[in-house]
Amino acid sequence: MPKNSDMKDKKLTLEIEKGVDKKNSKVGVSLNVEVADSEGSTLGESVLLVEKCSSYEVLQKKVSRIKEELDALLYKSKQLFETEIGEEKSQDEDVNEDMSVKEIWNLLSVIKDPEVLLVKFNSMSRQKRFEVADYVLSHCNVFSGPAAIFSMRYNSEEGVIE
Repeated sequence: MPKNSDMKDKKLTLEIEKGVDKKNSKVGVSLNVEVADSEGSTLGESVLLVEKCSSYEVLQKKVSRIKEELDALLYKSKQLFETEIGEEKSQDEDVNEDMSVKEIWNLLSVIKDPEVLLVKFNSMSRQKRFEVADYVLSHCNVFSGPAAIFSMRYNSEEGVIE
């Protein structure tokens, strides 16, 4: 394990196990982890991230697999952040009744919280609510996603979401 001063500088380290001859050597990758306890003391430990391999090709495959997994996690997190940003923007943005019904639905359909959707929709004029409802029920898939929630909760007599 590296010295404590090295741990702060490096997070990933090559773990080299020298063989009796050059053909028996193994190389892996470890991750240096620091954990603080409740009293503020820090403990450092090395965790083997990629098991020691006897060839460069095997090591490369294992590292590539980890890179792919990390890329997949980055992609998922990007989608999450984009959804949250879109939802925040939608929740912060007021519905403007001068917008087209499609634009209004695009704004409302990214709202995840049904109660926020209810308040936004029901705050529009009665006429605009009927127009948006007509658009949603005739142009959107009411069997899944936000339009499904809308269709289940929409009171067509009153023109409100309940």
